[in-house]
Amino acid sequence: MKKIGNALLWLLLICSSVLGQKQPEQTQRYQISGKIEGLKNRKVFLKSYFHEKEIIDSVFSKDGVFRFQGKMAYPQTVTLYLSPMTDERKIVVQAGNILVKAKAGDLEHAQIQGSNANDVMDIYQEQIKLGRKFAKGVSAVEADSTLTSPEKQRRIYAIFTEVESFYDSVTTEFVKSHPNSMVSAMVIKSRFIQANNEAKARKSFEVLTDVVKKTFYGKKIQSYLYENEKVSVGKIAPAFTIKDVNGNAFQLSSMQGKFVLIDFWASWCGPCRQENPNLVRVYQQFKEKDFEIIGVSIDDNTKSWTKAIEVDSLQWTQVCDGNGMEGEVAKRYLISSIPTNFLLDKKGKIIAKNLRGEELKIALKHFIK
Repeated sequence: MKKIGNALLWLLLICSSVLGQKQPEQTQRYQISGKIEGLKNRKVFLKSYFHEKEIIDSVFSKDGVFRFQGKMAYPQTVTLYLSPMTDERKIVVQAGNILVKAKAGDLEHAQIQGSNANDVMDIYQEQIKLGRKFAKGVSAVEADSTLTSPEKQRRIYAIFTEVESFYDSVTTEFVKSHPNSMVSAMVIKSRFIQANNEAKARKSFEVLTDVVKKTFYGKKIQSYLYENEKVSVGKIAPAFTIKDVNGNAFQLSSMQGKFVLIDFWASWCGPCRQENPNLVRVYQQFKEKDFEIIGVSIDDNTKSWTKAIEVDSLQWTQVCDGNGMEGEVAKRYLISSIPTNFLLDKKGKIIAKNLRGEELKIALKHFIK
């Protein structure tokens, strides 16, 4: 169950992450300086938010005073922290001077001046704080010894569903309230596009002002929506050939004449593993009605992949090229996060996307007469 907790943490991080806006060629300088009260003879670190191992800079501070300087292509999010990383603060960095006032042991509540984007992002962060209660819910379920493993899986999956619904709602309303802020483009990119939710990304993007749409990540969103048209509902699903779990070549075209769910997943993906029991039930109910599932794993560890297939009792076709997100099939379907799935009709046309839980059963009942 530890992996499930880690997956929830990953989900929360995705919901709170941000990206920048300006054109890459417009590189500008930034400075982050300030004082951390109570800090004596310790290093202060600055780290890339999206690249966990990438330390941008560090400085030794005798009395809590620090200063970082550098160049940036567009506003980005960095992490200011003390080692170990139990004391940290995310900062939206813009060109210019940013002043930080904080206390050692409580960087999370540091005061940030000089970054208007950071002020708006703090509003968003405050709105999503309520979501932290869901993590406690997972811990409580994991610790409940009176529950069977299947029951724990069902309850945790329900929590994941509630988490996604909550963050989607907060993000949608935030964008509506801040259509002229570049931060809205940031959260659309980080919440909806990172989760490959084209419909919600498109709907929120339409709310943005023209100025925000022309920012660096506004254009990134436009590019995503344009590319995603290739695998949108109504399009013929891209063909592919890939090896199955037995090492034999599998062609998607071999499924012509059946309704097919292409399910992108991985052994290490908590939400994917939580959805698997539902897929097992759905498969048992519809497999005799010209319905098949193709499990496309983005694992790069074959042993972990095959072990998960066995543990979760997955009886449908499983394929994997061992190249993770860089695999040809994942690229062809523009997979940026998992779980992601595509429901195809008997002619190979995409008729629905990202169906979870009861939604999948309802859709199959509608399409399969």
